[in-house]
Amino acid sequence: MLTVVIGPPAAGKSTWCRQQAGPDDVIIDHDLIALALSPPRDGESKHEHSKAVKAVTKAARQAAIDKALTLSRDVDVYLIHSTPSRQLLDTYRARGARIQVIDPGMDVVLERAKRERPWWMQGAIRNWYAQQDPTRGVTKGKRPASRHERGLGTRHDHQRTRLMSAHIDGTACWWCGEPMYRDRTRNPDYDPDGGPASGSLAADHTHARTHGGEVADRLLHGLCNKRRGDGSRDHLRPTAPPPAEPSDAPRALTTRAWL
Repeated sequence: MLTVVIGPPAAGKSTWCRQQAGPDDVIIDHDLIALALSPPRDGESKHEHSKAVKAVTKAARQAAIDKALTLSRDVDVYLIHSTPSRQLLDTYRARGARIQVIDPGMDVVLERAKRERPWWMQGAIRNWYAQQDPTRGVTKGKRPASRHERGLGTRHDHQRTRLMSAHIDGTACWWCGEPMYRDRTRNPDYDPDGGPASGSLAADHTHARTHGGEVADRLLHGLCNKRRGDGSRDHLRPTAPPPAEPSDAPRALTTRAWL
């Protein structure tokens, strides 16, 4: 899926993308491309580049966008674009894009830029806010659906609790074939710096919700759940065999087997 991430300079767009993206996803970030094309410059701003670097960055970014659009059905693509035109946003939406606004507020952004960005960034930030027209809907886009609206509210949480109660440690994850454990720190996707939910098992729908699935009936690793997405990536499931130990690892238990 394509997600267009917009917002003022120093809003935290790059950080948000890094937090959302999985290891197989794509982030198209103008600043990172420019930095990769620039020679090392100790002590200089990472946000100031020569005209030549800017020109090459623009071309490289567009080439990356063109290619990424052909892959957005298989992976998540995060495109950072501070102030796209309404016409360009319409083009992205026609591709099925989600528009995500990162805007902590002008005071917060100005203070952050004062500490971390070149002096001229203050003017760019003020211009960004001055150019926003809430009646046009250019930057706000459609609000992302909440967990409840996506069918992942209290009912889904209770169902996950039931699945966790019935779970047998060592059961193979149907997506990756690696074992699953109640203790999240034993799961392969656990990251000690990844937050309190890192490594937790997720409740999954055998029949994806986009295809009519209503009740989660099995578990899988949290990262595998993210990689599966809406079910359109099932053909990308890794072919790794189930874990060798224990050799008689139980099959993943579904609610159909015990409800």
